[in-house]
Amino acid sequence: MPNNDAGRKPTELLQLLGDEFIETASSAVEEAGEPSYRVDQLRRWLYERTPQSFKDMEGLPLSLRKHLDKIFILHPLDHDLEQVSEDGTRKFLWKQGREGGRIESVLIPDGDRITYCISTQSGCPVKCTFCATGYGGFSGNLSAAEIIDQVVQIRSLSRQAPTNLVFMGMGEPLLNFDGLLRSLSILTDPRQLGIGARRITVSTVGIPKRIRQLSQAFPQVKLALSIHAADQALRDELVPLNLKYPLDAVLEAVREHCANTGKKVTFEYVILPGVNDSREAANALTKKVRGIPASINLIGFNPFEEAPYSKPELRSMIAFRDSIQRNYPGDVTIRRSRGEDIQGACGQLSLKNSPAS
Repeated sequence: MPNNDAGRKPTELLQLLGDEFIETASSAVEEAGEPSYRVDQLRRWLYERTPQSFKDMEGLPLSLRKHLDKIFILHPLDHDLEQVSEDGTRKFLWKQGREGGRIESVLIPDGDRITYCISTQSGCPVKCTFCATGYGGFSGNLSAAEIIDQVVQIRSLSRQAPTNLVFMGMGEPLLNFDGLLRSLSILTDPRQLGIGARRITVSTVGIPKRIRQLSQAFPQVKLALSIHAADQALRDELVPLNLKYPLDAVLEAVREHCANTGKKVTFEYVILPGVNDSREAANALTKKVRGIPASINLIGFNPFEEAPYSKPELRSMIAFRDSIQRNYPGDVTIRRSRGEDIQGACGQLSLKNSPAS
């Protein structure tokens, strides 16, 4: 709760749930000797426009802006770098303070659709062998404020509000479950960012308990499972967390999610030439996910120096898709690669621009 004690730690406004914000902002406004309607003015500035600093909140008295600047943190992330692809994709790199890690976010335009790809961790402890994020190490979970700050800063910098949000950036969202749930609450609360839950997707490699809890807490949020292999031994190699949470147990939780929410899931599958793209792998995949209402999204591996894989040719991806479609009733699509000229794949930009590189 804000007070006038010297040396207290400032509060990160973007960390607060709806009721917490009202209580905290009301106290701050009262401390400054301002009328209560200033709380709603502050709320609208924070969630609808989100300037770079409190001094930019025109319409609020200067004395109140100075008071807010003393007791609150507006942006926990520092904008470090931005790259724009020839296809319109925009990649953002953030810093967690002076000595903090690098965080990536991506804006992906597609006609009238504007998708923000958001990170939940600094680095990733899962260390999938085809993902650049894991090669850069793991610094820790992001706070809800740092997750939300990506959204509001991208919106301010790009002047393009999101139509969709995907938690497919750096990190495993379900390993930062408290931060994920708090950020989903802030994102969907109509008093705050007010983004429809149906427009949000959470991607995971699979933690059964958390999948079940997510479907209970936010049944309208979409689920995507990064599957990448149906064979247990191969998935153990590609996705080391599979050793702790075997695919069969994960898929059982996915089935429950579909039954409880009435929603389809998306299976994401990165194609690694000569590793997981054979006809046998396609048949194993269709057999493994049979009976689950889902679509399958095939993604061509985007090469980076540290990974021992090559980029698949389009014709081999089409052949793999066709092999799946022979035995699979759902949609099978090949995702169009975006932002290749700006290290658009997850973790590549931060790996390239890490302090040690």
